[in-house]
Amino acid sequence: MLAATDAGAVRAILDTDIDTVHGLRALLLDERAALAGREPAVLDQVVQRKLECLQRMQRNDQARQRLLARHRGADWTTLLRALDPALGDSWQALRPLLEEVAELGRTNERIAARMQRSSARLLALLRGQTASGGVYDRRGQTHPCADTRAVTRA
Repeated sequence: MLAATDAGAVRAILDTDIDTVHGLRALLLDERAALAGREPAVLDQVVQRKLECLQRMQRNDQARQRLLARHRGADWTTLLRALDPALGDSWQALRPLLEEVAELGRTNERIAARMQRSSARLLALLRGQTASGGVYDRRGQTHPCADTRAVTRA
């Protein structure tokens, strides 16, 4: 039998999950705009707020794990439905948003990685390092090919 305090704790955890995931989604969209605008100061602020949001999610997950430990053998969805089917429905509605947030994070990561590669390539060009990945020989094997004429040593 579930105690009334458990029901209150579950509702608080779920409400925090919903608020936090909505906030994280907005922050990830702000992060993408800062990446696109190449605004490091704005990006730094967004990342700090995102880290705070992720810490909140981690604390909430720890509370969820403690609650589940008290109810051995129950998973989160089962526990929610045992308390109130509406809570289970809220959790199921939150899951697509969690997947969207994960995809936003992966996309932002790819954008940042592409920008990093682009910046590294531009810096290499400025330093006179114009090597591509290599050249092919008659047998189809690649060999490094570097233009060692450094523009910066003029």
